[in-house]
Amino acid sequence: MSLQATLYRISIAFFILFILAACGGSTPNGSQTSRTSQNVGDEVISFDIHVFGEGTEITTAGQHLMEQPLGVIELRDGEQRNDSVLVMAVHGYDSRGYEWIVGLKNLADHYGSVFFFRYDWDQCPDQIAANLAAEIKKIERHGKYKKLVIFGHSYGGMVVTYAASELGKLKADIHVIAAPLSGFPKLLDECDKLSYDSGDKLKYPEWNKSVRLIQHRTVHAQDGAFRELASDPQEVDLPFYQSQELPPTMDGHRLGHNWSVTWVLDKHVGKPHRL
Repeated sequence: MSLQATLYRISIAFFILFILAACGGSTPNGSQTSRTSQNVGDEVISFDIHVFGEGTEITTAGQHLMEQPLGVIELRDGEQRNDSVLVMAVHGYDSRGYEWIVGLKNLADHYGSVFFFRYDWDQCPDQIAANLAAEIKKIERHGKYKKLVIFGHSYGGMVVTYAASELGKLKADIHVIAAPLSGFPKLLDECDKLSYDSGDKLKYPEWNKSVRLIQHRTVHAQDGAFRELASDPQEVDLPFYQSQELPPTMDGHRLGHNWSVTWVLDKHVGKPHRL
C-alpha cells in the first residue's frame, strides 16, 4: 500500500472518530456510552434502554445492567416526554438485574428518561442512602423537575426509606417494594450505627410532609427471600401514605420477591398485569 493511501485511510479514521465524538460518543448499536448529560451536568453512564430488544435474553440484559459502574446510570428511549419528573430506580442486595428490565423499558417509554442507581451492597443502608440523596440533589439542581419518583426494591427499599429524610422539601413519591424494613440481621450485622425501637425493629428518621412513602408488600409465605423467616420483615409501623399487599399471582404465575418489581413498575405506567 502506498504512503498516500495509508495517510488517506488514517484521515478517514480520524474523521469518523470526530463525528462520533460530536454526536456524544454514541455507537451504532445503541450500547452504553459515557457522556456529559445536559440535565445532570456531571459525567454519567447513559445508554438507550431499548438496546435490550424483544429477543434479548432477559438474564443477559440484567447482567449487562448490573455490570455498569457504581453510581447513576441514565436509561433513555431517545425522547424526553416528561422532563418535570425525575425517576430513580434502586436495586436490591446481590441483584442480578433481570427483574428490572421490563419495568425500566416501560418507565423509559412513559417518561423518556429514568435513572438507575448502582451501589455497593456491602455498605450499610444509611450510608448508601446518603450517597443516593446526594446524587438526586445533584441531578435536581441541573433540571426543572417538579416531582421525584423513586422505586426501591428489597435492600434498596430500605435505602430509599432512609433517603426519604434527606430529600428536604422536594415533592416525592417513594415506592418501597418487597423491602425488609423492620430489619434483616444477615445484612445488618456490621451496621452498628442503626437505631432500633423497643420491639427490635429498625427506626427511620422522619421525612418531610412533601414526601409520600408507598409500601408494596409481597405475600410472606411465598416470597423466596422472606418465607423461611418466622415473622414478615415487611411488617413495620411507619407513617406510610399507602401500604398494600401485592397479589399472590402475576399472569398465572407465583408473584414472588423479584417479579414484584415488574408488577409495581408496570402498574405505575398504566400497564397492569393479570393475576
